[in-house]
Amino acid sequence: MKRVALLPILLAAGLLMQPAPVSAAPDDACYNRCVEFHSCYGANAPGGLAQCLHMCWDICKSDSWGAIAYSWTDKIAGWSYAQDDKATAQRIAMQYCAKEGGAKCILQTSFNNLCSAVAADRDLVAWGTSDTKSKAYLRAMAECEKIGGKKCAVEVSVCSAPNNVSGGTPEPPKAISWGAIAYSSGDMGAGWSQGKADRASAEREAMNACSQHGKACVLRNAFNKACGALAADRDITGLGTSANPRDAQQQAITECQKAGGTRCALHVAFCSM
Repeated sequence: MKRVALLPILLAAGLLMQPAPVSAAPDDACYNRCVEFHSCYGANAPGGLAQCLHMCWDICKSDSWGAIAYSWTDKIAGWSYAQDDKATAQRIAMQYCAKEGGAKCILQTSFNNLCSAVAADRDLVAWGTSDTKSKAYLRAMAECEKIGGKKCAVEVSVCSAPNNVSGGTPEPPKAISWGAIAYSSGDMGAGWSQGKADRASAEREAMNACSQHGKACVLRNAFNKACGALAADRDITGLGTSANPRDAQQQAITECQKAGGTRCALHVAFCSM
């Protein structure tokens, strides 16, 4: 449920706009697995070598803070994950809890490179953290029962750890954050928008941005609370949409290759979360 969207990537006229470097160093094991999995040093590296390495750096950064806020009166939770610092993770969790209608949101826990869960029985609220989602779940239940809960239930569980496949992350709370992609195949002009309140606004901004770079812009994709990507090989394009940026990028490249592209590369990739 990361609020700040990933920086857009634009490959146009041979230029690559690199994402801003992150402050935290990556987890070495995770970083090496990521580089190998995506074949960053190979000819088909997503976005090219530099972008592929930056992507793995961001995915595997050693500081990955998360937090959970909970309002027991209405059973509403807010959470965050994959944040660069504790304060940001806590602020986002509280903001989402309040935005979802929580009347008495209280910050329950914050954690770094771990999974956490909150269990409650009415006003008896407890939390637990561990290296996996299932362990955090059991710990939260045990803590809730320890303080007198008779009907404890886990209300929310979140993981914020690099490459934590077993832990996973929950879907973000319901919210609106529309993004769109427009593209002009003939001259590789691209435009995008993110974080818009409605689809029409997102599409309009993407087309306006594209028109500054391309002569034949066409709206290619629009999505809410997701990541989008466009890959191209001359006039052959492929699109991808997913909650996971890597999945969206890979989907775009795959679709481009299925359409006949032999040198498909990412031209646009970003998240609107």
